Amino acid sequence: MIEILIIFFAIVVAGLLAFMIYRAVRTYDAGAHATFITTRNGDFYGALRSPMTIWDPSIKVLRDRRAPEITIMTVDPAGNYYEKSLVTRRTGEISLRVHTCAPRPFVTRTADKRSLIIKAKVSFQLDIDRIQIPTQMEAFGATLGSRIENLFDNAIGALEDQDVFAKQRDIEAGVLAELLAIESPVEGAQVSAMPMGIKIYEAMFSYEPHAKELNKDPSNGPMAYDNEHLDDLVDMLEKANPHTVETLMRMLELQTRQNIVQMLCKSGGLVAFTASELGLSERTVDRASNGANIMKPAAQPGAAPLNGAVIVETPNAPVAPPLDAASAYYGLGPPKGGAQPPKGN
Repeated sequence: MIEILIIFFAIVVAGLLAFMIYRAVRTYDAGAHATFITTRNGDFYGALRSPMTIWDPSIKVLRDRRAPEITIMTVDPAGNYYEKSLVTRRTGEISLRVHTCAPRPFVTRTADKRSLIIKAKVSFQLDIDRIQIPTQMEAFGATLGSRIENLFDNAIGALEDQDVFAKQRDIEAGVLAELLAIESPVEGAQVSAMPMGIKIYEAMFSYEPHAKELNKDPSNGPMAYDNEHLDDLVDMLEKANPHTVETLMRMLELQTRQNIVQMLCKSGGLVAFTASELGLSERTVDRASNGANIMKPAAQPGAAPLNGAVIVETPNAPVAPPLDAASAYYGLGPPKGGAQPPKGN
């Protein structure tokens, strides 16, 4: 009899132990912060909405290698982009918190062909009522990132560069409205894209000019502008104020003159320029009378007054033209007193 009681208590203890282990393994902490995907006989059964223990052995929770793959591209406070998973594969827990999808910065062109670097962000949350959509998508994060990039690119591309800043809030509101319309389409309206089973809360972006490196090919001229940069200048000046264009052209002319002077001075020789040649003065300099390279004729010895006599110049007396320095130098002839070459026998 004692042996029967011992066996009975052992069975009861083993049953209680098995019950506790089964309950611990099959209890899931679901709620507003997370959920779990369950299947029954291989078909989608539902998502857990509150903490519960699944007693039915035929109901399975997708985890480990069978867990869904839901990842997004996001950014940390330091500005570093990284891929974030919304699923804990070991337990199968799917996060229902609000997340921020931030695709990597991309380049877009405005209506006036100006390039801008766009950094976009969208705040969203997985919708538990449609959780089967993201869990069955093969590339959830890539699809969402491409959609965000495409919507912002279309909205910004319809505006000119100077209008992007003034209408930034309108652009964000328009992109948010399009995302909401995709996720909650109006009955009877044409669907523009496939819903992704998410709730959209906010769409925002920042931008900065796309600084392109100048072409250093010397054949492009002193300012080293290639064809692409010249096209940008034409697009920018097409609708500019004429006075602004005139001022800019003057600045470009002065820059070109400065580049020419710098190139000439690299030779190491002495180069002299007047203010009018450099475009710094509109006054014309007469080189014939004030030029640095013109040599005036030397005074004749007999022209000096003797014994206080006053020499009266004749008004119509011819004046000899100024002597050119080069002509005077070569007119001296060969140097004298040098060694004579030997004569032949």
